[in-house]
Parts: sequence; structure tokens; C-alpha cells
Amino acid sequence: MDKKTRKILLIGGNSSVSRYVMPLFSNDYEIITVGRRDCDINLNPNKSLADQLPYHADVVIHTAAAFGRETDDEIYETEKYNVLDTMELCFHLKRMNVKHFLFISSIFVHLQETSPLYSIYNISKQHAEEVINYCLERDGIPFTILRPSQLYGKDPSFIKHHPFLYQIVETASKGEKLYLFGIHGGRANYLHIKDFAEVIYRVVKKRVFGVYDCVTKTPNTYLEIARSVYELTNNPVNIEFVKDKKESGQGFPFDDTIYKKIDYYPEMSIKDGLLEILNII
Repeated sequence: MDKKTRKILLIGGNSSVSRYVMPLFSNDYEIITVGRRDCDINLNPNKSLADQLPYHADVVIHTAAAFGRETDDEIYETEKYNVLDTMELCFHLKRMNVKHFLFISSIFVHLQETSPLYSIYNISKQHAEEVINYCLERDGIPFTILRPSQLYGKDPSFIKHHPFLYQIVETASKGEKLYLFGIHGGRANYLHIKDFAEVIYRVVKKRVFGVYDCVTKTPNTYLEIARSVYELTNNPVNIEFVKDKKESGQGFPFDDTIYKKIDYYPEMSIKDGLLEILNII
């Protein structure tokens, strides 16, 4: 089967994830992007999805997501976009004779209700996973669900999702004082978008099915991140801890099941990732 007969449908063609995976697949697949704007197929919300999608795709990769979590309208839109629209897509996969469906979920599905990060976003991702499992098990369509930890990179689209990380980079790069909460400053688990794109590519190429967490081996402390930026920009470390404030962020347990299956572990260190970001600010 040559390139022209193998098709990948990228739902969310303008997402940062899609922009990074497209070059990896471009030599082996015909790529068709689908989204709300500036895609090969610009979806019209007033038309049936069945009337807008192609008749055939070998692989469908769903990277689109809504992140609103504050107002009533945002909460409704997040649930509709992440769950109901995903459900409608699942109904059409069998018609398109899809051989592999890959859904980008989030490590935040593991959040407990007591977490300050708990929101309609992770609730909707949990719902979407349940819908996918139910619908595609019913229809016998192989699928993969990947749950990446916090994705970052030089693409400006990441700033709105992780403002504190980029605030640290901007403040420390100017040599200004940085305030961190608690005794240790908090932590997160940042996975570089290049590493995650490679995971997606290998999952598709090796036809790995199932549900997997994608995190880095060691959580990144905000203290480590800040010190790295001060060092990279030749500024003296200027950090003050606000000890009466609760530490921000959250780490997640490391599970390398997916990395073993695809013979690839994340390669981008947080320091190299920060250097990449510093080159654009």
C-alpha cells in the first residue's frame, strides 16, 4: 500500500499536537486535517458530521479539545466539544473503515476532587474515555488513548495552558525576583511536545492499542526550573519562598508501559526545553 492510499485524519488540525505530528507522518501518509478553521475540512456546526468527513481513513487521530472551565457557557462548551462531539465522531468511524483510532486525553483524568486543578476539563476527558471505550468496543474498532502530562514547548499556544511555567521563564530570564509557594515551591510533570509527538508516531506505526499514561520519569520542581532559567540567562538566582502559601502544581506517578511497547523514552530534558523557549521570548 503506497502513501496515496494510506490516510490519516487529524481531528483538531490546528492544535499544537497536530502541528508537531504532521511532519512525522508526511512521508508515509496522506494527511487530512479537520477543524473549525484553516484546515483541509472546516467543519460546519450546522451540518451533519457524516456529510463532512471523507468516506475512508486508515487512522484517525483526535487531538482537539476545549479547555474552558469558568463560566456556564465555557463549562457547557467543554463538555459538548470533548464528549458529545467525540461520541458523534465514534459513530462514524466504522463507516469510514478506520483501522486505528487514537485519542489524546490527559493525565488529569487521575485528579481527585480535592485537587485545586480539578475542573470540567478533566471531568470531560474522563467522560470522553468512557464513551470511546463503550462505542468502539461495541463496533470492534481498535483504539488507543494516550494521557500526556503537561505538554510544553516553544509554540506560543502552550502559554495559555501553563501560564505559571512561562511566567517563571520570563521572570527569571530578566533576573527579577521570583516568588514560589510553600517550602519547596511546588512541582509539575512537563513533557516536551517533541517527545509526545514521537510517541504518537510510534504508537501508530507499531499499532499499539490500549490506554496509557505518558509522563516523564521525574517530576519537575518549580525551583529546579527557575534555577535553570537563571543559569541559562547568566542571572544570579533570586528566589523567595512564600511559606504560608500552599505549594502549586502536582506530580503524577511514572509508568513506562507505553515507552517499553514503542521502544522510546522521552529524550528532551527540562533544561533543553527551557533553552528552546528562551530563544523565542
